[in-house]
Amino acid sequence: MSDKKRTVGFVGVGNIGTPMVLSLLRAGIDVLVRDLRKDQAAECLAAGARFAESNEALVAECDVIGIAVVNDKQLTGLFRAEGGLLNLARPGTTLIVHSTVLPATIKDLGKDVDAKGLKMIDAQVSGGDLRAREGDLAIMAGGDAADIEANRDYFDALSRRTEHMGPRGSGAGTKIAIQMMTFGNWMAAIECMRLARALGLEEKRLADFANDTTGYSWVSQVWGNYDRLLHTHPLAGTDDLFRMFDKDLFNAVLVARENGVSLPITSLSSQVMEQAMRERIELSADRYAQPPLAQAKSA
Repeated sequence: MSDKKRTVGFVGVGNIGTPMVLSLLRAGIDVLVRDLRKDQAAECLAAGARFAESNEALVAECDVIGIAVVNDKQLTGLFRAEGGLLNLARPGTTLIVHSTVLPATIKDLGKDVDAKGLKMIDAQVSGGDLRAREGDLAIMAGGDAADIEANRDYFDALSRRTEHMGPRGSGAGTKIAIQMMTFGNWMAAIECMRLARALGLEEKRLADFANDTTGYSWVSQVWGNYDRLLHTHPLAGTDDLFRMFDKDLFNAVLVARENGVSLPITSLSSQVMEQAMRERIELSADRYAQPPLAQAKSA
């Protein structure tokens, strides 16, 4: 049996992509990373990843490529633009999409993937950047079950649980539902803390106590996690940060409208989310004023 490491590609080494690559490296997988900015890949390169200077270089070595770009527009461009993966990847290459995008985007790109003789799994992730650093994500996968099983070592390196949710697009649909639960809970908790402060209650003490009550949730369990992320995310300080967060709830409303489903609470939450995030940035500025990497290691 050959001792040669398996090589996989990975596109997009931002807030979630970087810790995912680190988990792949720890599992003994050789990783060739691709990003528009090489400096963005510094932590991955320091940990042993290699950098692909072009998409051509990426597909030349890799028959499995993970993708963690930010949104539907970036994903579509990566696939369809001149010099994109659809035109360059060798037949049989498996493209694993971790980006949080619309199910319709996955299904639409899937037609081109099939026409090119490629494979695609939509494998959205949940757990955040800190769990990603531990290889402890939950992955919701859509696509062919055989393709998922063929890449079990890849998924096991990243996750505590990888669940096959159904055909392509099912992973993206599951992620939208999960984000509705998570961000809806976060918006409710922010209002709770607003009232608590007015009553002279300390936020962290209230959150800790809530974990032993009917108010328990992941948001209360990791209270302060989003405050940290609002300051340490690579997009912090730009309006793109707000769009990265609130697009998930906007997407939920869009999908609901297409399917004749009413989501009044989610719709309202999507409209007030930016204001709530700005409030949390101001409230937590002093606490999270240290560099992003130091925050990730100390959290």
